[in-house]
Amino acid sequence: MLRWSLVFCLVACAGGRSTKPKAAAEEAPAAAEVPSGFVEISMDDEDDDEDFFPELQQATAPCGDLMMLEPSAMMGKLKDAEIRCLDQGMRDAERMTVKDKISRVLMKDAYAKGDEHRWGFVAKRHLEEIDRSDPDLCYKYTKYLLSKAVDSMDESMRWADVALENRSRWTGDMHVSRVYNLFKFKTLAAQKQWMHYEEEALKDMASAVMQTSKDDARNLTKTLAREWLDYAKQAGRDTTAPMQLCMQASGTANYCEQN
Repeated sequence: MLRWSLVFCLVACAGGRSTKPKAAAEEAPAAAEVPSGFVEISMDDEDDDEDFFPELQQATAPCGDLMMLEPSAMMGKLKDAEIRCLDQGMRDAERMTVKDKISRVLMKDAYAKGDEHRWGFVAKRHLEEIDRSDPDLCYKYTKYLLSKAVDSMDESMRWADVALENRSRWTGDMHVSRVYNLFKFKTLAAQKQWMHYEEEALKDMASAVMQTSKDDARNLTKTLAREWLDYAKQAGRDTTAPMQLCMQASGTANYCEQN
């Protein structure tokens, strides 16, 4: 009996509830009011770098005023204590923009001093840990590695490729010159490997591994020389050296001259 009383109550309550939509819902929405004057847009979500300078000052404060140290670095006049201090400040900094700034000061000092070994170390660290998108630094580091032993040639070619990935940053004559030279650097690095394995293979003619390494290096030289030659033709640059090297590595002019 109680159950049926509850059912009756629910039905009666539901029936008593109005199904007519509210008057407000029937009214058409008011037209949006056009704002007058300029609309203020919040920039709160923007990833700005407003804390860059305070962090830079904090990272380099123990070393002195960076604005004063940078001109000294450009003349190669940083003292050993200042170099060690800046190096530590760069390691401790959290922002990549801060690391980038300090690292470039250290590179300038090493370059101005003619300290090839230290410049190579700082440049390598900068490219691998901070920023690899600077084609000028990649270009300089590629050329630096090209002057080293044969075991640096793979790395030299690698950074030449990274520089070429960002070649759009160069314009005009610099673009043509730098790209031409990067193709040349890659070819010379491969040739250096080829000459090395050629000599090693002569010392141990029974070594299948050395023979394979020699053949691989020669084929790579042939391929890269052809790429260098193609770009030289496209850019209207002298084709003599790339043609000679292409023919030397391929053993035929047909491979180098075909379109």
